[in-house]
Amino acid sequence: MANNAASPARLALPKGKMLARTAEFLKDAGLGFDDYNSGTRIYRMRSQAVPGLLAKMLNERDIPVQVAVGNYDFGICSSEWLQELQARYPASRVFKVADLGYDSAGIYLACSASSAISASDMAGGSAAWRIVTEYPALAEAAAYRMRLKRFRIFPCWGSAEAYPPENADFSVLRARDEDALRSLNLRPVSRLCQSNACIIASKDSLQAGDFSGLLRRFASAANIKDKPWRKPERPTAAINNDLSPSAPQGNIWLALADGHQQIHTAAFLEKAGITMQGYSNDALRRRPSCGIDWLSIKVIRPQDMPQQVANGNFDLAITGRDWLLDHLCQFPSSPVTDLADLGFGRVRVVAVVGEEVPADSIAAIRELISAGRMVPLRIATEYINIADKYLRDKHIARYRVIPTWGATEVYLPEDADMLIENTETGQTLARHRLKIIDTLFESTACLIGNKNSLAAKGKRVKIDKLVRIFREAAAKQ
Repeated sequence: MANNAASPARLALPKGKMLARTAEFLKDAGLGFDDYNSGTRIYRMRSQAVPGLLAKMLNERDIPVQVAVGNYDFGICSSEWLQELQARYPASRVFKVADLGYDSAGIYLACSASSAISASDMAGGSAAWRIVTEYPALAEAAAYRMRLKRFRIFPCWGSAEAYPPENADFSVLRARDEDALRSLNLRPVSRLCQSNACIIASKDSLQAGDFSGLLRRFASAANIKDKPWRKPERPTAAINNDLSPSAPQGNIWLALADGHQQIHTAAFLEKAGITMQGYSNDALRRRPSCGIDWLSIKVIRPQDMPQQVANGNFDLAITGRDWLLDHLCQFPSSPVTDLADLGFGRVRVVAVVGEEVPADSIAAIRELISAGRMVPLRIATEYINIADKYLRDKHIARYRVIPTWGATEVYLPEDADMLIENTETGQTLARHRLKIIDTLFESTACLIGNKNSLAAKGKRVKIDKLVRIFREAAAKQ
């Protein structure tokens, strides 16, 4: 039953690509979040215009989940992430209040431009179709709608366009339109859904409180005639996804990182004497080339590499030891092995709490739990398997791991009690009034390999040569 007085409201706002346009919308709504801009280092904001309105800046993927569990009353995100949540949890307590009309795109099932597969071929055939995607629930729902007899879905952190045709038959991915797909050398098979920026709300919050004033502000901004946040978006430069010639039998497949690790990896390869073409910020190709004719390369997310090497899609990969250990915590018998410490990308993986928590060690946290505080202990992290093993090893009996996609420090103290996070210097944590209570391990870039590839006739000699080259380069770091 609604209260007579307006209720304090909690609003989850997106980081990244949606931030600038969302800031324009909030300005037109008169919400007074002056600190919400592309240069901000502040993740918590209080409205200067609406009493009691608080906002936090989260990774967009996390917003529907956080609204669904009741940590926030409202959120702004791309509707694809709401649809992904609802495809997995149809009874989730979150719904769309309004479309805002910007950040428009489609979620497509697509195959390589070189493939002739049609939707009817998929439904009628007996093949076990391989589908790679950031949207596993939407992909699974589409596979059932298409009545596929056999299929396997491989969740990934991103770069789904890179996988067909060598490592998957299809990708389910976001694209502005079909022309944008074709620019990635992909062919659309089916559009699964449309996505736009939208306002979402918690059903429980709207039933319990009076948010009419805030909803009126949302509606007023959404209905203005001139909507600057809906102006056509400038197309972003597509990463070159040209198909490479079929790799000769016996070639070694190496996965390299995109994102912020790309610069460091490229510098290391240069020190190792491996000349790369198409692996720079100015000209990134998903399939760069080098001067070694028996080496085939693909650029994907480092988080996905251990699983991809385990599946046999790559013989080798350069990733972080943190992601290797997270994989091995989940799959102790995985065929992935650590071949060489490359020495760059050094971070510490640490346990973190707020400065106000009266604990300086995990043992002290255990005492707080025994005293009835922090029960269950809520841990926000990207490293869900490392966190689970760490807490069990430290004899924490009651805990809940909250998976995140980044910006983890914002979760303390309201939405989590502890973080398992990586840090280079600890300065970002200190700036957010957080403290480290334990160091789990140090992580650097490493070369990982598939044990079956190491044992394969014709591959062992080539892999040994690369390992030797990389170890010699690492020794010069």
